[in-house]
Amino acid sequence: MLVCCVLPLNAQTKDTKTDSIPKVWYNGIRAEIDVAPIVSTFLSNSETFSYEGGVQADILHKYYPVVEIGFAGADRTTSTDIRFKTNGLFGRVGLDFNLMKPKAGAKPSNNVFLAGARIGFSSFNYSMTNIVITDDYWNERTILNYPNEAVIKVWFEVVAGMRVEVIKNIYMGWTIRNKHTLGQSMAGEMNPWYIPGFGKNLTGSNWGVNYSIGYKF
Repeated sequence: MLVCCVLPLNAQTKDTKTDSIPKVWYNGIRAEIDVAPIVSTFLSNSETFSYEGGVQADILHKYYPVVEIGFAGADRTTSTDIRFKTNGLFGRVGLDFNLMKPKAGAKPSNNVFLAGARIGFSSFNYSMTNIVITDDYWNERTILNYPNEAVIKVWFEVVAGMRVEVIKNIYMGWTIRNKHTLGQSMAGEMNPWYIPGFGKNLTGSNWGVNYSIGYKF
């Protein structure tokens, strides 16, 4: 009887020792800046610019709520001398999920592959000047100017990316974004060529890439 009692207790003790590492609810917050606009500004011949950063919390090494803010703008003149100019603040809020599952009993990795979504918004003013409209019947030319149009734009994004700890608490990584504007424009309404935080607004959808450097506190 003594042997029968001792063996189950001994097995229970061994199982307890081999349990996985206890889960910690909060695992720090990472502050990041995006360095990709340095390249994109050069490639666009300074027609567009953007500065942005964000903070992302680590919950259970699985959920990553994020807030991103920035300032962006554009100044472009077309081959027909139509000029578009804008700048303004933008923001995004969203949630990422870590798609990398830790091994049983192992400590979660600091390197993560993330996928998630964002809601973006921007309130800004823009101008479009020297828009020439020609009446084919009367052969008359009219020049239209929109010097100060105030708009609010909202969009959603589907994102995927990764973060790698290159030095203790120093992270680098990339994010790919597929963006779509929300709401439809009224018939005859002017649409801004560029939306801060969204990018070029040619078809109501856009792709973006961020390359981030961050520090985890």
